[in-house]
Amino acid sequence: ATARADEKKKNRLKHIPIPMRPRPFANDEEALISEFAIRKLDKGQYIELYYWTNHGLEDAMINYRTRDDDSLVPTTGEDGSTVWISAASSKPAPGVIADRHLSPTDFAQAIPRIVAALEERDWPQQRVLMLAQFWGGIMLHRYWNSRDLLAQRCIMLFQEEQRRAWHNAIPSSKGAWDISVIDEPTLARTFERVYRASLIRPDLPRADLQVSVPFT
Repeated sequence: ATARADEKKKNRLKHIPIPMRPRPFANDEEALISEFAIRKLDKGQYIELYYWTNHGLEDAMINYRTRDDDSLVPTTGEDGSTVWISAASSKPAPGVIADRHLSPTDFAQAIPRIVAALEERDWPQQRVLMLAQFWGGIMLHRYWNSRDLLAQRCIMLFQEEQRRAWHNAIPSSKGAWDISVIDEPTLARTFERVYRASLIRPDLPRADLQVSVPFT
């Protein structure tokens, strides 16, 4: 019985019950998500939002249609055992874009899709709600709609760094925190870093650098 339970745990996909029913109604909005991204979600790890943008979904579809490698590769499971996974799920997309470099449009496209994916992959409702509120807070923040390009860069960098730190903290001894609460002091320090970097490497047109004081 124990061996069977362990086998089910290692090969969860094989043991998911399939109801005896016709295929549910499908629509054009259903999308194919990268196997690599899905595996990251299943392990509760950080994954770039790129995989849920239009570009990321198109990339996943193209790779699915054109790939000719269905081989399996070994990896280590959470319990230390060897687990065999598809080669495609072990490799990130070659053109993946870091969150900090996403456009506001790409970001807004990705959020409802990844929230739905988190729910479908059975993430704890508390974590799904935290992340959904965090992303909502990002898009409601004054930096999101600012005409200052540095502010726009700042909010995207802040989102990426905070989410990555949150994921890394979950298994640590101190644990994570309620990420839905926007950390304004850290956001202010992020703005200062972006501003200083713009002085060292002014890769934006000077006319676009409408630098403002982030907080008073």
